[in-house]
Amino acid sequence: MASEREVSNLDGLLTEARRALHAVRSGGAGPAEPETAMTATGTGTAADGQVSATITDGRFDTLVIEPRLMRLPAADLAEHVTSAVNAALDDLRNRRRESEQPADLDALAQNLEAVQDRSIRQMAQMSHALRDVVALLQEPRR
Repeated sequence: MASEREVSNLDGLLTEARRALHAVRSGGAGPAEPETAMTATGTGTAADGQVSATITDGRFDTLVIEPRLMRLPAADLAEHVTSAVNAALDDLRNRRRESEQPADLDALAQNLEAVQDRSIRQMAQMSHALRDVVALLQEPRR
């Protein structure tokens, strides 16, 4: 039968494989650290820096407009605000893209191969032990 150490090793390998598989399924290397995910910020400007916008955690956070721009027609001002917000969104996307790390598919494949090899060996050991038990039970009693 499988020893306690072997079962523990198999459990560890399965846990690692599950984590790696979860990372592949979620499109990243794994769960993001809460601090990093909560402080994701993008900034953008327009009208030569006279309009600035900040996006934090995917939500519009702040908008700063130089008072002189308030004299512009509403359509022009709206265009500058839209440009600043879009620049902030682009900055946020770029920052997230830069911080993402691709899943290590080679490590995943190695882990899964190790799990498969170990499980085959352990199943062979258990099968052998069961055959021995059956053989003992079939022996005539003395």
